[in-house]
Amino acid sequence: MHNNLIAAAIGVTVGVISAASIFIYRKILANQQYSTTISDLDAANKKIDELQSELEALRLQLRQQKKKKKISRKFSSNDSTYTVIDNDTDIDIGDDEFYDCSDGESVVSDNDLRISEELNQLDIILKEIDEQVNNEFDVKTYCTLKTLVKSHQDNVEVIWRFARASYYHAEAQTDKNFRRIIILEGIQECEKIIKNRNPDLYKWYAILIGLNGDYLSMADQIKNGVIFKNYIIMALEMCPDDSELHYLLGRFKYEIANLSWIEKKVAATLFAEIPSASYEEALDCFKTAIKLEDKNPHIQLYISKCYIALNEYSCAIDSLKKILDKPILTVDDEKVHTEASKLLNKYSKHNL
Repeated sequence: MHNNLIAAAIGVTVGVISAASIFIYRKILANQQYSTTISDLDAANKKIDELQSELEALRLQLRQQKKKKKISRKFSSNDSTYTVIDNDTDIDIGDDEFYDCSDGESVVSDNDLRISEELNQLDIILKEIDEQVNNEFDVKTYCTLKTLVKSHQDNVEVIWRFARASYYHAEAQTDKNFRRIIILEGIQECEKIIKNRNPDLYKWYAILIGLNGDYLSMADQIKNGVIFKNYIIMALEMCPDDSELHYLLGRFKYEIANLSWIEKKVAATLFAEIPSASYEEALDCFKTAIKLEDKNPHIQLYISKCYIALNEYSCAIDSLKKILDKPILTVDDEKVHTEASKLLNKYSKHNL
């Protein structure tokens, strides 16, 4: 009986100790005064004193810990808003404070459950966003993530998805200035947490860096390209089976191999060692990418371009025909088909 009461008096839930059990312990002992011996009461009082000393030590320890944040989140799918309010509160246990043991413990448990549910809610929101992007990008997705970023600036899972949404949103714009604003916003959010090792963060940061190259001088484009390559390689080290990363590395190698003589001379003035790559290296990257995932029509197109650059026209024509044999399902497919058709008409005579 006494052991159970002492265990209840300790009452720790997620680092928070309730003093309520000690109060109830005193009440129970008081109600049992007619049936309890003086010896038992003395022993009980001794236990109470020991528990109070332990609580004082724990109180001191808790004060030295970081402040506990009570998080309140509210998400509405109708207006695509997600807000977070943080209230820093010190954890303290007053000597004269009374909590009903059952109520007090349930409040702590309910709060922890609520916070857990809200964190799970964020996971659900991000999962729904992923499903939406996989089907067809919607500007609402970008707006939702932009709102989430304001309250989750250190959350890698939110930031890399915002970078991805920035890419899709920017690509849908016709106003070049507005397009760049979107790109730079995504880049800046990534750079705030770029020290976090995350392959998705690195990948989408690199992609935005690549898009921003459209607004830079040739010299800065080459500098940007090196940053692009470095983050793609770091992402590949963590996710070697990511088809998109192999494709992006292939694109970098292809563009470097495709630099003109004058562009290479400019690069030589910027770097102690000129970035180098060959069409063969680019082709290897594209072949690896298409083995892992063949849904991206651009991979086959660049395989064709590499064969053309290597004067392997027969292989290039076979590759181009594979593109044209596939049905057009998206706008992207249509663009690739159009370019493949032009290349096939241009290089078919080289195969004679």
